[in-house]
Amino acid sequence: MPIFDFICEDCAEYTEEWFRMNEERTPPVCKCGGKTHRAWTPPGKSMTGDKERVSSAMGVHPSQIADGSVFKMHPGARFNHRGDMLIANRAEHKQRLKERGYVNRDDYN
Repeated sequence: MPIFDFICEDCAEYTEEWFRMNEERTPPVCKCGGKTHRAWTPPGKSMTGDKERVSSAMGVHPSQIADGSVFKMHPGARFNHRGDMLIANRAEHKQRLKERGYVNRDDYN
């Protein structure tokens, strides 16, 4: 199944959606409630590589950002106004998962 990228017209946040080839592709609604449109991807260039991502799963409650307690566990981490973690690339994602104590069972190194 191909991955399609959508951009919110209000907050400019990227969203990735999986669609089957025979499925009708209706643009998803952004978390902020704004309308999205499909992002143009140049031929031969994948948008799924090493790019900044927004992770709600790695996010925290905004009160933890305000009082600074989240930065004891994740020093130098960045968050948006909703508490979603902004992850710069795959290396940072791996680092943040280790800080949380997650173990990747597929990584045998």
